Amino acid sequence: FWIDGIVIRVNNNKAFTQLGVVGKTPRGIAAWKFPAEESTTVVESVDWFVGRTGALTPVATVRATCIAGTTVTHATLHNADEIDRLGLKIGDTVILTKAGDIIPKITKVLTELRTGKEQKVVLPTKCPMCGSVVERREGEVALVCTNRECFAVERERLLHAARAFAIDGLGDKGIEKLLTLHVIRIAPDLFTLTIDDVKDIDGFGEISATKLVNEIASRKHIALDQFIVALGIRHVGEETAFALSLAFVSIDALASASMEQLVGVPDVGETVARSIVDF
Repeated sequence: FWIDGIVIRVNNNKAFTQLGVVGKTPRGIAAWKFPAEESTTVVESVDWFVGRTGALTPVATVRATCIAGTTVTHATLHNADEIDRLGLKIGDTVILTKAGDIIPKITKVLTELRTGKEQKVVLPTKCPMCGSVVERREGEVALVCTNRECFAVERERLLHAARAFAIDGLGDKGIEKLLTLHVIRIAPDLFTLTIDDVKDIDGFGEISATKLVNEIASRKHIALDQFIVALGIRHVGEETAFALSLAFVSIDALASASMEQLVGVPDVGETVARSIVDF
């Protein structure tokens, strides 16, 4: 059986309760991960992808290698600073592992195996999707597309919302087609889709369009913390969303919350509070 570790649990109900909870996670349970499997491979190229916040993430295409039961051809590099930290060049032989036995990650460059043909990774000056200028915000490491209406940003925001609402059958390709044909523009548009809007789009048909529209209709009611996640507010992940839902109970109360009120919520600091207010 492919397992990546075991869970250790406090075997005493009273002690388990007294230990309390952090976010949604009880302190009485801990995951013990086994050492990650490693493999060597060669970096063939580095491409930049735009996320829902506009941040550009470098992803390395590597020579196919088997690790922890799967064939890996791509590995995240996180940001430009990580490329500098590794001293990575295209053509380098690298050590690859899976962070949490899930996400492929380059942990080390084997510089002693260089041939002299390796090429420096060039940082982009323009967005690979829309061609807009990219910039590095003060105090941050990520390169960011300056175009708020960048197609890639809109696509990722919609995909993020669809995942938060757990809408099955709507992946990145489907959302890309709906955006390209101007059937939808923002996440709320998903809930106005009709069978006629979808059925004639390439990849769909009467049956799949009906299934998708019915699936969306069944997801219109959602827990407050999931809805907060769906909004895609910068720096607000699942645990922060859960803390906000407990503190404010309704979306209207959260929308009108002041900086002082937000900073008073566990798991919310000034940076996160400012991000919520700005949103």
